[in-house]
Amino acid sequence: MSTMRQRLHEIGLDRLAAAIQARSQPSLRLITGKAGAQAVGRLGGRPNLPKDIPWPVWLDEQPLSFIAQLDLATLPPVRGLPLPRSGSLFFFYDAVTQPWGFDPKDKGCAKAVYSRSALAAHPPRVPHRDLDEEARFKGMALNATPEISLPSANSGFLRELHATKEELEAYWKLMDPLKGPVYRMGGHADQIQRDLCLEAQLVTNGIYCDGGGFDRGRKKGLDAGAVDWRLLLQVDSEQRTGMYWGDSGRLYFMIHKDDLRHRRFDNVWLILQCT
Repeated sequence: MSTMRQRLHEIGLDRLAAAIQARSQPSLRLITGKAGAQAVGRLGGRPNLPKDIPWPVWLDEQPLSFIAQLDLATLPPVRGLPLPRSGSLFFFYDAVTQPWGFDPKDKGCAKAVYSRSALAAHPPRVPHRDLDEEARFKGMALNATPEISLPSANSGFLRELHATKEELEAYWKLMDPLKGPVYRMGGHADQIQRDLCLEAQLVTNGIYCDGGGFDRGRKKGLDAGAVDWRLLLQVDSEQRTGMYWGDSGRLYFMIHKDDLRHRRFDNVWLILQCT
């Protein structure tokens, strides 16, 4: 019996184990810690952003905060997330106003920047001179390990399986959305609230995702495209970095599969969720 199957059996989900495993997806779990030979990137600190790439800004020239960088050549491959096998990827976000990402007007509040060169090819950049001090974060090394991810407890799939009350409670305990900090690439996001892929699909098609926005999107037939969105990077709140997203929430950098395939990383969509 596989480790996952055994775990599901132990907590009373043996009846649903096969269906749950069928919906599992490979991902990369990013672990924060000290720099070492296996480091794949860094949270916070100063980015090794090539000097010919302008520091990302938004709206009235508001500089974005540096969130993370990854050396793509060192990342283990993950099925379903076809990243370039060389170069580097940088993530930025407006950590001052912290837009939630449910308004189409939030476009540009976060950016992912791809460079063909490795991180080591460039020295750390000094942050933009107009970036507030509280929007600059402490640096922490990132390591990566493959991990099977399971669908969120609030994704609705358990209702499709006609889960009993006891099975619902067991799965919620297994997938406690508040456990953390959790950093992830690819696979199922550790979402705290509603469906991230659906929200990204709707808001990028001009739907303001308030309570009724999801119904409006479904009536227009836009919800079918939710399956085309991928989790590019999930960033948690963590005291050691000084990153706090809303009320101990998480940032989710989402990307459409076509943009990922064509390396259009500037089309990422950012969603913030918290309790």
